[in-house]
Amino acid sequence: MEDFDSHLELTELRASLTEAGDLEGMDQEACARLASKLDEHAFNLVVAGEFKRGKSTVINALLGANLLPTGVVPLTSVVTLMQYGEHPLVTVVYDNGQERTVDLDALPEYVTERGNPKNVKGVREVAVSYPAEWLKGGIRLIDTPGIGSVHQHNTDVSYQYLPQADAVIFVASVDQPVSRTELDFLIHIRRYAGKVFCLLNKLDYLSEADLAESVAFATGALHDALGVPVPVFPVSARLALEGHAARAPERLARSRFPEFDTALRRFLLEEGGEVWAQSVRRNLLRLLSEAKLASELELRALAAPLAQLEANLQAFSIKKRETLQAKSDFDALLEADGKKLVREKVEPDLDAFKRTLVPRLLAALEDWYDELRRQGSAALRQGLEERLIAEVRVAFDAWRAEEDAAVGDAFERLCDRFWQSIQNTVDALMRYSAELFAIPFANVGAEHLWQKHSGFYYKFWQEPPALMMLTDGFVQMLPRALGHPIILCHARQRAADLTDMQSGRLRHEFEERIKKSVHDFRREMLQRIEATVTGIEMAIDKGRALRMLSEIDAAARRDVVGLALARIEALEARLMK
Repeated sequence: MEDFDSHLELTELRASLTEAGDLEGMDQEACARLASKLDEHAFNLVVAGEFKRGKSTVINALLGANLLPTGVVPLTSVVTLMQYGEHPLVTVVYDNGQERTVDLDALPEYVTERGNPKNVKGVREVAVSYPAEWLKGGIRLIDTPGIGSVHQHNTDVSYQYLPQADAVIFVASVDQPVSRTELDFLIHIRRYAGKVFCLLNKLDYLSEADLAESVAFATGALHDALGVPVPVFPVSARLALEGHAARAPERLARSRFPEFDTALRRFLLEEGGEVWAQSVRRNLLRLLSEAKLASELELRALAAPLAQLEANLQAFSIKKRETLQAKSDFDALLEADGKKLVREKVEPDLDAFKRTLVPRLLAALEDWYDELRRQGSAALRQGLEERLIAEVRVAFDAWRAEEDAAVGDAFERLCDRFWQSIQNTVDALMRYSAELFAIPFANVGAEHLWQKHSGFYYKFWQEPPALMMLTDGFVQMLPRALGHPIILCHARQRAADLTDMQSGRLRHEFEERIKKSVHDFRREMLQRIEATVTGIEMAIDKGRALRMLSEIDAAARRDVVGLALARIEALEARLMK
C-alpha cells in the first residue's frame, strides 16, 4: 500500500505550535486553541448502503481487525463510530444524553438486532475508540444500519445520520444490480457529502467477465442518477480481512481492497485532515506575523526619540478607540444575526413542516383505526397512541437531522462574513501601527477554524394529556359504537398536540444551540481584536518605559527582542516551505 507522510506533517505542525507558544510576544492562548483545533478536528467518513452488503466487514477490512459484529441476518441497529484512541474503549450514548463505558466484547449487545432489537435500549450511537493508525488525524469511520431491511427503524437511522457525512463509502454487491432504492439513497447522500465512493463487494462471487459487466453497469447507473462520475471499486472485504489476519499478501491482493484503500487515503490526505491542517498552519503564520510586528514595534520604540514616541502613541490611541468601537458593533450585529437565524430560518421551516405533518398523521390515524377498531377500547387507544408517537418521533427526528445540517451551514456562512470583517479590522490596525513606525507590513490571510457541531439532543415529550387520562375510564365503559369514535377524536387532537409539543421543544433547542454558537464564536473571534490591540500597545509601552530609564536597559532589551524576532522569523520560514 502507498505510504503517505500526513502523520509526519501533523506531528511537525503540533511541534511548531508548541514552539510558537513558548516564543516571547506570542499569543499563548491562541496557540493553545489552534493546537486543540488540530487535535479535535473530525472528518466523518460514513459507510452506508442496503442491508447485508457487508458494510461492517468493509470497516473491519479498512482497520485490519475483526472489531464490528458481522453475520447472515441484518445486524447493525444503531450508528457505530470508530475513532482513534490509545486503548480499545466502547462508549454507549443513550437517547437521554447519558453515557456508559463498556468492554469491546459487549459491543454486539448494543449495536445488533439480536442484542438490541429495534433499539429497545434507547441507544443514540456507540463510539468505539481503537489504536488503529488508519484513524489518526481525526478520521472517524461510521457504520450505519442498512437501508431496505425488514427493520424500518434501521433505514430511518441511516437517513437521519447523512447530514453529518463529509464523505460516504457506499457499499453495494457485485451479484445484484444497483437497485432503485440504492440509487434514491445515493441521490439523497449527494445533498450532504462532497465525495462518494462506491464499493461493489463480494467480487469473489463472479467470474472476471461477469465482474466487468457488473462494474460497467453500476458505473453507468450511478453516473445517470447523480450526474457526476462516481469511482467504483470491485472488492472482497472478506478476503481483505482474511488477508490481514493471516498476513497473506496474495489473498489481500486478490481482494482488490488495496486499490480502494490507496485511493481513499489519497482523498483523505488531500481533502480531509490535510486541508484542515493547512488552515491551522495559515492561522499560525498569521499569529507569527502579529508577534513579529509587535517585536519590531518594540525595537523601534526602544530607539525612537521620546517626542516622536509620544506622538505615535497618541495617534495609536485614536485608532485603538475606533477599533474597539468596531468590535462592539460586531458583537451587537452577531447577536442580532443569531436571533434572525431563528426567526427567519428555524421558525418558518418548523411551521411548514407542521402544516405537512398534521394532515399526514390524520390520514394515518384513519388507516390505523380501521385496522384496530375490532379490538376493545383499551387496546384501540393504546394501539393508536403507540403508532402515533412512533410516527411523530420518526418524522421529527428526520426533520431535525436535515434542519440541523441546514442551520449549521447557514451559521457557518454567517461566521464567514463576520470573520472576514474582523480580519479586515485587525489588518487595518496592524497596518496603521506599522506605518506609524515605518515598518514594512504584509497581512497573512487565514480562514476561520469554526466548525459546525451537529447532532444535539432534545427530549421527546410524550406524557398523555391530563384530560385523556381522566376520560379513559369513562370511554372504556361505553359500547364500541359510542366509545371508539370518541377515542379516534381524542387521537386526532393528540396528533395536533404532539406536533405542537415537539415543535416547541425543537424550536427551543435550536434557539439555545444558536445562542451558544454565537457566544462561542464571539468569544473566540472577537478576542482576536483585543489580543492584537493589547499586543501592539504593550510592545510600544514596554519600549517607551525602558527608553525612559537608561540606555543600558534599552540595549539589553533590544538584544532580547532581537533574539525573539529571529526565532519568530526562523519558525515562519519553516512553516512557509
